[in-house]
Amino acid sequence: MKQRESINCPVCKSSNIENILNLNCGRFDNSSLYRNAVVNGCNDCGHIYNGLCAEEVEALIKYYNEEYAPINMSALYKTGNMPGGDGPVAFERYNALYHFISPYIDHNSRILDVGCAMGGFLDYLNQKGVNNLAGIDLIENFVKHVKQKGKYDIKLGSAESIPFGDNSFDVLIVNQVIEHMIDPSKIFKEAKRILVKGGIIYLGVPDASRYEDTCSFDFYWLLIRDHIHHFDIKHLNLLAKLEGFELLYFSNNDYLALSAELALPNLNVIFRRTDKQNELNISEDCFKLKKKFKKYLTTNFEKLNKKKQLIDDLIASQNPLYAWGIGSEFLYLYENTRLKYCNIEGLIDINPYKQKNLMVGGLSIAAPHILTSADIRSKLIITAVAYKKVIMRKLVDINFKGQIIDL
Repeated sequence: MKQRESINCPVCKSSNIENILNLNCGRFDNSSLYRNAVVNGCNDCGHIYNGLCAEEVEALIKYYNEEYAPINMSALYKTGNMPGGDGPVAFERYNALYHFISPYIDHNSRILDVGCAMGGFLDYLNQKGVNNLAGIDLIENFVKHVKQKGKYDIKLGSAESIPFGDNSFDVLIVNQVIEHMIDPSKIFKEAKRILVKGGIIYLGVPDASRYEDTCSFDFYWLLIRDHIHHFDIKHLNLLAKLEGFELLYFSNNDYLALSAELALPNLNVIFRRTDKQNELNISEDCFKLKKKFKKYLTTNFEKLNKKKQLIDDLIASQNPLYAWGIGSEFLYLYENTRLKYCNIEGLIDINPYKQKNLMVGGLSIAAPHILTSADIRSKLIITAVAYKKVIMRKLVDINFKGQIIDL
């Protein structure tokens, strides 16, 4: 058994933790992404987070550069699933974010986008007339992509160590980043350094208290293993106050992270740098998240058991089986049901990078055209839940003759 790093809670530093889940989420052959989501709950403050060993932490950086970035940059569904993309769903996200932060910025605000990815939000701000824009990302391909635009001060860097000088910015945008960090307190330490006094930090983060509200697929938000922390507003505020920030405003919304069919439960939060020294103040409300999270796990194990029965029926029939959407949902099913023992005729994904470079259990990934030769006995499971409607339309175009199995 690997020795786990992050034994102490990243929020309150307590070692009094409880393991509440150890789920094999699967991965592509030869992937560096860690396989098991080992989720801990702190008994002293109620924070929920994934415990990683040192080897898994190191491998995450490799995963971001060698798998995460190429897959996203090769995506053919230009609807916002790409980090920092420019599709219509992305524009809707940027518009909502802009209206949330607009009371705190003006055209001359010095703004840094931490984790700018492909620069979509920087482009949006630029079009709104905001002039002093900069960005960082730890993924080299993203940084190269944004630098080619020639508009912004872009550097390779991480939220833990921001490559800009003290008091360089009025506003930090940290959108869908802090949940990826091993030690999330470091973003506040860095923000205190590079923001002017009274400067603003915006945080957009998945709202773990609402995981069950937006996606019916089991364990969906835990299958995203680069999401290491599972925050609610209580624990985010605990971290911020310890580092000298005060909460100005927060709201929640459904963040269209992938498509119009699947929204991420999101927290929008504004903190201001004050430099006050605050002590940890843990209330009973901090433990509500842990209770909700355990209920979420129970509900999703029930969903998994139903899928196991469905897959067992497919094994018994031994009809040719196809799966469309070879991502986190498929990989999870492959490991947690007996899917690998089905008569798998083909794995399908429209992403060209996956087709050329990735395999699962020695099985290659094909384009949808292979379904044109499928006969009436064939079964198809759609595992890309965010794109089910798009895939259903394409199946009509292909004239798929088999049966679609509803997961």
